[in-house]
Formats: sequence, C-alpha cells, structure tokens
Amino acid sequence: MKLITGQRILSKLSNLGPGLSRSPLGTFRFVYDSFDQLFGSGSRSDVTTEDRSIDVGERELGIRIYRPAKAEPKLTMVYFHGGGYVIGGFKSHHGFCSLLAGQANINLITVDYRLAPESPFPGPLQDGLDAWNWVADYVAELGVEQTKIGMGGDSAGGNLAAVLSMQTFGDLLDGDLKVAPAFQFLLYPWVDMSGESDSIQRFGKGLILTQETMSFFRDAYLPKELEPQATKSSPILCEDMSSTPDTLIVTAEYDVLRDEGLAFVGKLQQAQVSVSHLHLPDCTHGFISTGKFSPATRKRLNEVAAMFDTYAASI
Repeated sequence: MKLITGQRILSKLSNLGPGLSRSPLGTFRFVYDSFDQLFGSGSRSDVTTEDRSIDVGERELGIRIYRPAKAEPKLTMVYFHGGGYVIGGFKSHHGFCSLLAGQANINLITVDYRLAPESPFPGPLQDGLDAWNWVADYVAELGVEQTKIGMGGDSAGGNLAAVLSMQTFGDLLDGDLKVAPAFQFLLYPWVDMSGESDSIQRFGKGLILTQETMSFFRDAYLPKELEPQATKSSPILCEDMSSTPDTLIVTAEYDVLRDEGLAFVGKLQQAQVSVSHLHLPDCTHGFISTGKFSPATRKRLNEVAAMFDTYAASI
C-alpha cells in the first residue's frame, strides 16, 4: 500500500482500541471534530469567515461563509460536510474549507445540516434543499450574484450534493430546486446506498473510514422502513443523467467508496456529462483533514483546489 505516511499514521490512530464507532456518539463527534484542529490545514489569513443563522420554514440552520479576502471569485459553492450524516460540522471541516476558499479562489457557503440519528433520512437532504433555495433567494445580499453557483460536498456531503443537483430525491422532500446548480463538486462521494462495492470489503479495515463505521453510519441514517427509498435515490442509479451539471469529482485509491466513485464517473462520462476527474493514487478517505504535518498531502490538496482554477478558466 503506497499510502501517504501522514495519512497512514492517522489511520492507525483512528483504529486504536475498539474503534470510534463503538464509542459514545458524543465522544465520536468530538474526536472527529478534533482531527481538523490537530492535523488539518488551519485557518488562512487571506480568507474571511462569517457565521449566520438562516430561517428555512419553521426552523433555523447555521451557515458559515468563506470568502477570499483579496480576490474576486468567479465561483460560489454551497458545501455540505462529510461524516456519514452522523458526525461532522463547521469544526471538522474548517481547515479544508478555508484552504479551498483561499487556494481555489472560491466563495464557500457551508451548511450545518441536522445529523442522524436525531434527524435521519431524509432530514439532512431537506436541510440541504432548503439551504440551497435560501441562497438562491439571497444572492444579492450575499454579494455572489455575479458568480456561477454550484454545490458540493465530501463523502455523505457528496451524496447530499449529488442527490440534490441531479434531483434524484423524487417526492421525498418538500419542495424543489429553485434554480439548478451550475456545477457539482464531489469529493470521494457516497453515491451508492446499497453498500455492495468490492472496495468496501477490500479497504474496510485499518483506514480512517472502515466497513464497521460505514455500517454504523448507515444504520443511524437509514430507518429500515425508508431504506428502499434511500437506495432508490442513490445518484449512481439515476436512469437519465443528461441534465447533470458540470461535475468535478475526486476519488481516492485506498477508500471503501472508491469503486462506486469510479463507476459513477464512468456513468457520467457515458451520459456525456462534462466531468473533471482527479484520482489520487496514494490517498485514503478523510485525507482532507491530514495536511498539517504532511507535505505530500498538502500537495494533493492543492491539486484538488486547482480543479476549480481550471474550471473557472473554462467558463
């Protein structure tokens, strides 16, 4: 296994003892949030952040807005964090979002959507839809009306972004997209809810994301009675992909979600969707939180950011 050393170390730390998914949920969430603080890229001085609370129907959602301080971005992205729909939030992804905003010269609007098991499927998807529609209504107030606006996310957040942008949610949600996203960015996305790919078996032990943790996430997020609907809404099963927006997608070699990500790329390309695909041969799931002490990982993070430069130049 040619996994970057820093990622290999964090993988070992993640698998000490009985495993994080067997810990109390509060502990699991705290440790996951701490990964970014301890091993992540940190805040950038050339990026500003603003926390806001937005009204979406009868509830409020938190958003955090990242803006390059000395640039005029062409792109804005509504971003959904990963964590299996169970863990994660502003703290777990702050370093990556700050890096992406500054390095890729892009506005990011991150969404603090509700988590399972407190809010299982399709609750987080509804939050994602409502947050997207709120942004669509307030582009002028946000000062992003002159930018191309897309959505994206990593892992479960990639699932959320793809389900919404490809509109595979059917009648599961209240409402629809007010505007279609100009692009979607999917970082090692969870696009097949069936959980049957070979890579789940092959890379299911010893790495940051394990098969056991995936099962824990799935059980917390998917009530048994809704599992068929969730599987049916898997982006990879979308029968007509022709209306899929421009897609920037990143897959990692040592990842339980590798095979479904690669298969998804193939289906998008077959449907003649505009796809920019970056496969990282020496990375694992969760590498975005391991850049502080790993020059090799920082190089990969810069490659991810460069995808947006290339895309912005093409529009």
